[in-house]
Amino acid sequence: MKLFYEDVNLQTFQAKKTGEGTDKQGRRYVVLDQTAFYPTGGGQPHDTGLLNQAHVYDVEEVDGAVRHYIEGTDPLLEIVHGEVNWNRRFDHMQQHAGQHILSAAFENNFDLKTVW
Repeated sequence: MKLFYEDVNLQTFQAKKTGEGTDKQGRRYVVLDQTAFYPTGGGQPHDTGLLNQAHVYDVEEVDGAVRHYIEGTDPLLEIVHGEVNWNRRFDHMQQHAGQHILSAAFENNFDLKTVW
């Protein structure tokens, strides 16, 4: 479950580990039954934070599963406590909202569309 769609202000959560692995680049990841960590996409960068004491440095959605890329080799418990780096999340939310406001102003006032 993607908790970030339910509550964008959610900063902590509990989840059950449902999978783990290593990707082609050798990066270790964990998949949870629910998460408040936003993966890269939709014009916003991924969240960072902690799963128990493991640092989450990247989050991606791969084949419908949200992968939490973590540092270290210590195994995570079956039930994990997640904590989103709120300062980073809030900064990205503000920048993203600001971009939408600017894009609307440019389109409405000057007929200029935002393109990537």
